[in-house]
Amino acid sequence: MVAQRLLQRLANHSWLHPVAVIGSPSTSGMRLCDLPWSPEEQSPELPEITVREIGDPQELAQRLLSEGIRIVFSALPEEPAAIVEEALASAGLVVISHSIIHRLEGHIPLIVPEVNANHLELLVHQNQYEGGKIVSCSGCMTVPLAITLSPLDTKIGIDRVRISTEQSLSGGGRGMLAESRSGTIFSGEIDGESGSVIDELLRILGKVDSLDVTSSEIDIEASCQRVNREYGHLARVEVLLQREVSAHEVIRTWTGFKSRAQELDLPSACLEPIHFVKNPGDVEEARWVGGRSRSPSEDLRAAMAVAVGDIQVSGRNLTYTTVADNTIRGAAGYSVLIAELMLAEGIIHDSNHLLSNIQNQ
Repeated sequence: MVAQRLLQRLANHSWLHPVAVIGSPSTSGMRLCDLPWSPEEQSPELPEITVREIGDPQELAQRLLSEGIRIVFSALPEEPAAIVEEALASAGLVVISHSIIHRLEGHIPLIVPEVNANHLELLVHQNQYEGGKIVSCSGCMTVPLAITLSPLDTKIGIDRVRISTEQSLSGGGRGMLAESRSGTIFSGEIDGESGSVIDELLRILGKVDSLDVTSSEIDIEASCQRVNREYGHLARVEVLLQREVSAHEVIRTWTGFKSRAQELDLPSACLEPIHFVKNPGDVEEARWVGGRSRSPSEDLRAAMAVAVGDIQVSGRNLTYTTVADNTIRGAAGYSVLIAELMLAEGIIHDSNHLLSNIQNQ
């Protein structure tokens, strides 16, 4: 699912051009246009690419480098990711990974571009890969939570957060989505998800030093549930702030929130990262905020903002609901935005020598 969302976004991208797709033995040898298309929107015109099998990771890396490839977007499952991603980075490639295996490793930045772009400083000391780099993406539910909590923590201060989520079927992958369309009912707790959301938020909201990140000390609890909805993750959030506030101050804090991604006017960066909606419970409507359309292959800002509603404030207590598209804002569009940020900042550039700018700082 994430891989097809990546192709959807890269097919017409002005900065990035897809030239190779690596898949499993079941898809190896197939043309992109012959693969079953899972997203609800019509497939864009895909490049004439035949899927390759991973094979030997070192040989794969050399082939990719010989073709001028600099960035690898990896949506591999955990087991193959553990074998392949470090081999590609060690060969000199920049790997932007959706795998859970890297998210809490001290030398790998876990980035949400609007929140902690400065954590890319860790790459200066990421010498394990002999020229290449690995950057990690968080889980899809973490993204809207980090984007809404970060400005509150910066401007007001947060003592405690309680989170209850309703996460869609597409978050479980293409297989779960296909089974649900065939009549299978999925619901209930998502194993390990609550702990992952907490750990990732604490790292993303933490402070970076030259070698690692000191996790935030916010007290966070989370309960995560799967619901029978195809797309869009929703979270109900209770926040205990460090001082009394008005609803006006909270709204002003979110309205004024801008990041380096907005300053650079990146192709996938919405002008306003947080959008207010009247009915966040209408997830199908709320998940599309940010762009001018519902066509993510043509409008790179479609579904790239975070929706917020149901805002209530009493003293130090704030409650709100946040919604985001999990496969775009929480996954494929998110990793493409990271690549845009790294290109714009000169951390990656199109030459035979990767990362020269950051390594020469």
